Amino acid sequence: MKADLHLHSSRSDGTLSPGKLADRALRHGLTLIAVTDHDVLRGSDELIESAPGIDVLPGTELSLRDMDGLHLLLYGRRPAGMLRERLLELRNRREDRARRMLDKLAAFGMPIDRETLRSGSEGSVGRMHIARAMVAAGYASSTQEAFDRWIGNGRPAYDAGERMSMSEALDLAARCGWVPVLAHPYELKCCDSALLALVKGWQAQGLRGIEVYHPSAETRGYEGLDRMARSLGMLVTGGSDFHTPGNRHTHCEIGGMCRHWHRMEEDVAALLRAVTE
Repeated sequence: MKADLHLHSSRSDGTLSPGKLADRALRHGLTLIAVTDHDVLRGSDELIESAPGIDVLPGTELSLRDMDGLHLLLYGRRPAGMLRERLLELRNRREDRARRMLDKLAAFGMPIDRETLRSGSEGSVGRMHIARAMVAAGYASSTQEAFDRWIGNGRPAYDAGERMSMSEALDLAARCGWVPVLAHPYELKCCDSALLALVKGWQAQGLRGIEVYHPSAETRGYEGLDRMARSLGMLVTGGSDFHTPGNRHTHCEIGGMCRHWHRMEEDVAALLRAVTE
């Protein structure tokens, strides 16, 4: 068993098509992947239909409004009509947000053609698409600089948009029969005691797991998160958060967390049982 449960394709803000993503995963020896594109299940759908020679767990990632960096991963194999309707609404809101951010950039003397941006995206347009367009136009030297100076949280061209709250997202997951997992908890940038209090509160509302093995946990170490999740009886997951080859800032290469995730087989088995309960 070798799994990566957090991958992004060109159906949201990744650069590889779902098929190329699966091919790359196979080259790295993976046997199970979850395509967790933002607000869309299309990438998972395409891979399941094409039978690419690797097991695919359907998933998506939601950005939540409660605090900066708060994201929720949803995994499931059940029919998700209600979830798909909600995701379509969220994608439309992301499009509106992107337009407002482009207007702000234009006001700062950095116009970006909307059609050019749209043609470079196969899914909803998000901040990463804007950041890449800024680099291509010479407004920033890297996508990280684009975020740090212009479109990151609290920066001049930032727009918060409209997002679900954690309680709304957990309720949606419960009604759809999908499994909610807290994504990259160390990106919340709070101390261990504060994080524990948050997780306990969310667990009481239906949170099922914690993404322990994520690149953002490398500096602080994985052990504390692992102990927290297991002590609370929660699912333990992991993934590279892969978006594009060569990105090492908060993401890593496909399968990059496998060497740290020593109880992967039993943890993945527990997640797969949970999605079929």
